[in-house]
Amino acid sequence: MTSSLRRTGSELLPGTRVEIPLTTAPGDVAEVRLLAAPRRDLAWSGRLSSPLQPFADALLVDVRSAARVLLPGAWVQPEVFERGTPLPPRPVRAHELRLPAVISGSGTDLALHWGETIWPLDLGGAVAIPESGRASPHPLSRLRRLLLAAAGRRQEVALTRWQDPGFEVPWHDVRLLERAAEWFEIAQVPPGMRYADAERAQGVGRARR
Repeated sequence: MTSSLRRTGSELLPGTRVEIPLTTAPGDVAEVRLLAAPRRDLAWSGRLSSPLQPFADALLVDVRSAARVLLPGAWVQPEVFERGTPLPPRPVRAHELRLPAVISGSGTDLALHWGETIWPLDLGGAVAIPESGRASPHPLSRLRRLLLAAAGRRQEVALTRWQDPGFEVPWHDVRLLERAAEWFEIAQVPPGMRYADAERAQGVGRARR
């Protein structure tokens, strides 16, 4: 396992886990598990769908700490695994493959992407989407700050701006941003819809026709 963590991200296998420190306090750590490498695990006929192309060189992970899932799905840079401490692997089950929702485009071309699905999001340029909702894989430094915020420990984040209650934390999963519920309503995503249902509804991903 240790040697596999030193290879390129695309060679890591789903279920690979590493431990990363949240702070310098002993035992204050989080577990990052690889769910998928896009080029290998999410491509069809050797190609990634348009919504996934911004994450071609990223890795899809989930993150937990103290048996609590802090991020059920997040895009991270391969350095997270290169710099983490290896742990024994834990298999990934189908229902755990959870792709984050992100916003792409600008003005009248805004689109809400939930995994490989694309939902209508005709905002007519009237609603401003913060840059924190844009697609970009997390480096280790940002991932650690996000995890502290997700754990309700915002006051422990070193940077002053992250302690500002009005600051938009860049989750890159728009459902966790303020006002995101309104965007999903505007985008006509049925309430309570699971990702597997969304795949079937649009014929993408595992339900690709």
